[in-house]
Formats: sequence, C-alpha cells, structure tokens
Amino acid sequence: MNSRERFLSAIENKPVDYVPCSFMLFYNLYDKCKSELEYITREVELGLDPHVHVGHLNHSMHLTGTLDPEAKYSEWTEETGGTRYFCRRIDTPKGPLTSRIRQWDGWPTEGDFPIFKDWIVPRAQEFLVKPEQDLEKLPYIFGPFKDSDIEKLREEARSAQKIADQYHLVQVGGWKGNVDPTLQVDPGVMGCDAMAWLSGYEKIMELSLLQPELIKEYAAIINAWNMKQIEIYLNVTAADILIRRAWYETTEFWTPKAYRAIIAPFLKKEVELVHQAGKKYAYIITSAFMPILDDILDTGIDILIGLDPREGKGTDLHKVKQKFSAKSKCLWGGVSGALTVEQGSEAETEAAVLEALRVLGTGSGFILSPVDNVREDTPNAWKNTYKFIDTWKKHRQDFL
Repeated sequence: MNSRERFLSAIENKPVDYVPCSFMLFYNLYDKCKSELEYITREVELGLDPHVHVGHLNHSMHLTGTLDPEAKYSEWTEETGGTRYFCRRIDTPKGPLTSRIRQWDGWPTEGDFPIFKDWIVPRAQEFLVKPEQDLEKLPYIFGPFKDSDIEKLREEARSAQKIADQYHLVQVGGWKGNVDPTLQVDPGVMGCDAMAWLSGYEKIMELSLLQPELIKEYAAIINAWNMKQIEIYLNVTAADILIRRAWYETTEFWTPKAYRAIIAPFLKKEVELVHQAGKKYAYIITSAFMPILDDILDTGIDILIGLDPREGKGTDLHKVKQKFSAKSKCLWGGVSGALTVEQGSEAETEAAVLEALRVLGTGSGFILSPVDNVREDTPNAWKNTYKFIDTWKKHRQDFL
C-alpha cells in the first residue's frame, strides 16, 4: 500500500497494512522549511504519511475577508492615555461596520491587523459586527472571490499535485495553505469561529440562547460563503479531503440544542456538497464535543480531526471509537500535542501512542497525530516527537 491508498482506506474504515500517521499540524518542522516540497519531503523522510495542502484561496483573507466591490475599507490608529488603538471602518451600501482594537503586548501592528484571528478577541474595545444591527451588512465582508485569487489557487494546486504524485500522498483543501512565511491561515472554510472573531464569544453565546434565529441567520451568511469556497476547491484542485475548522463550535460555547438548531444544518449542507463531488469532509473540533457527538455524526462528516485524550474536556476515547466505527467514520488524532509531546516525558509519549493505537486503531478508521500541533522548538519537544514516531513504527500493526 502506498501512503495515499493507506490514508483513504483508513478514512473509509477499510483494511490497511498499518495505521497511518499524519501530523495535523507540525509547526516545529514547518517553521524550518522554506517550501511545501521541503516540508513534505522531510515528513516522508521521517516515515510519516503527510497530507499535501492544495493551496489557499485568498492569501489576504485574514486581513479584510473577501470584501464586496461595493464596500470601502479604511483603517487608522489613535492614541488615548498612552494606549494605541487600531481602528477600522467598512462602508457598505447598508451602512458602516466599525471596530476598535487595543494594542497589547505589541500587537496589532501596522500591516498585521486582521479581522480573523483569536488575538482580536481579548483586545477588542469595539467588535466589528454587532449582530442585532449589522447582519444586513455582513454579506459585504463575505463577498465574491476574485478571478485572480482562483487562478492563484489553481497554480498552487498544480504544484501540490506534483508533490502528491511524487510521493503518492493525499491532498487536502479548504483550511490552511502551503508553506509560506507570509501566509496567515486562520480563515478558510469555517463556521462559527468567524462569529467569535467578528462579534466576540460572549455576545454570540448570549444571542444563541436569547435570539437563536438571529444567530442562525448569521450562520447562514457564513455558510453561503463557505459553499462558494468549497465549490471552487472542488472545481480547481484535486483535493481528496475538504477541511472545515471548528475549534469554537464546541459545548464550551454552544448548548447542544443551539448546536443542533444553528450549526448542524449548515454543516450538513457542506458535507452533502463535498460528497456529491465524491470527496471526503473533515471537521476540526478538539474539545468538549461529547454531548454533541451524535449530532456531529448525523451531519455525515467523514473524519473528526482533533481527538485529544488530555485537553479534550471529557473526551472518552472508547465511546468515540465505538460510535465512529458503527458508522464507518474516521478519527484523526489520539495524543495531546501540547501536554504530552511538548511537555511530557519520553515514557509518557510512548504510553500515549500505545493507548491511542490500542483503543482507536482497532479495525482501521484511525489516523494517528498529535493534537492539534507540535509547536515548541525545544529539545524536549523534539525528543518526544522522535519517540512518538518510533513508537508508532514499532506498534502500528499490533492492534489492527
């Protein structure tokens, strides 16, 4: 079996020669590489089953979204009481959207003032989108994609195809782009993560309970934009898997009732679109998803990315495996990247890999990975990374 065959067989719960291992994120290696080819080649040399990113649809999406041509964007800074504020205004035919972000710990900076980023939330004095008054303006942030952006993706996808063919690897798209030091990849195919960045977590949580139809309308606008993105990825790339980021679609932010009413219906539409093209749909959710596990499965997703036994907020590996196996769906993850690989010992890393293979690897349907990243470039993190890989190699056939 080559790597692509192994990967796709695992997704479909078909027999594999051994459990594949593909790091969902691997920044302590990624940051040492200057190109996608170098990054993938080094992963292959480690013996892993890498996935090749087909590219990124819009390289400046994190800064301004995909502004409608009728919208006008401006930003400036202000100084008040020794504090610097970064301000923006988007004028739309339906009225303005405005925000004000306090500079803290040296951020934001000139040239790095995105609308889509976690760091915005704790610094926001005024959020850009106030749902009670701004939803009719919101579509102007999620405007059409430019032909030049689509052509750029097409070019990146051609390069990705060459790498995938060279090493017989799967290709993924929708979230995250190729290795590029200038590229921020927070946005992409996403759901309510966008709401958190644009409107703040607390306001969205409050309105999901008090005015659920309003937040459902919000979700519908994002979904319409997602569907356009997905169609482009399906049309101009050879992605085997489309990925949606959903770190903030957990029960830390949503009640199960709100998830079922607001998130699940639109997620299901995206899955159906991907399946119509004969491709697979992956969903990144790493914490507090046990109460909505059946709802997630009911949307038809093929892969849940982010199964973390330590930071998963009650994640029950046995129960998750049982439910996913019953529907021939796939799990990707199994070991905590931050707590085990970065901060733990070699013995703890070895034990965690063995437990993941034993519980999740039985009967296929599993791709091993640290969750959700190995980021720290430290001797301990690298020592444990090598232990992680060595343990997998020694035992990847033991529990099939």
